[in-house]
Amino acid sequence: MTPTQELFNAASMVVPTLICTHVWFTMVELGGQGPRTALILVGIMLHLPFSVAYHLLLARRSLRDAVANTPRKLDQSFIHVMSILATWALSPSTSYAVLSTTMNVYFVARLWSKRNTLTERMCNIGLGTLLYGLAAVMGGYYIDFALGALWFVSGAVAMDVGFGGWGHSIMHLCMGGLAYHCMICASNIQLREHVVS
Repeated sequence: MTPTQELFNAASMVVPTLICTHVWFTMVELGGQGPRTALILVGIMLHLPFSVAYHLLLARRSLRDAVANTPRKLDQSFIHVMSILATWALSPSTSYAVLSTTMNVYFVARLWSKRNTLTERMCNIGLGTLLYGLAAVMGGYYIDFALGALWFVSGAVAMDVGFGGWGHSIMHLCMGGLAYHCMICASNIQLREHVVS
């Protein structure tokens, strides 16, 4: 990718954070503020600086290897941190959340292992994302899962196709759609919990 494309990659990572922040502040009466939506917002915000830093380093051509480097490992590690927090936000089951946490911690350990491959890293990120999506399914939020999955798959396809080097930025924009549906699902769970209590 060109330096300009990497700058767009860094800038496009702000979109999921902006969307989650928008939901947090504008959907107060619809359950937008609470512990579950806070977990998703915090996860997105924790990941943001590592992703932006990685893409800015790539734009400046500061990394000898664009794939095997500490900034990328940090970026991907915090994707797994986000996955852990999203699972706790969306899961109706503590046991399932513990299982997902364990899996994501293992995935982070594999990232830092000398014996991992690009394919393994990408599969583990997909599995970490699927784990928090399945938490929503377990709670009966099928439409939120389907819409979030549609955004995730669209982003993965865009990244794979490449679009002349712009696929990664498109993927980041699609993650904004996934983040939105995670926030809506967490908001709906909070509303349901409030009605029950």
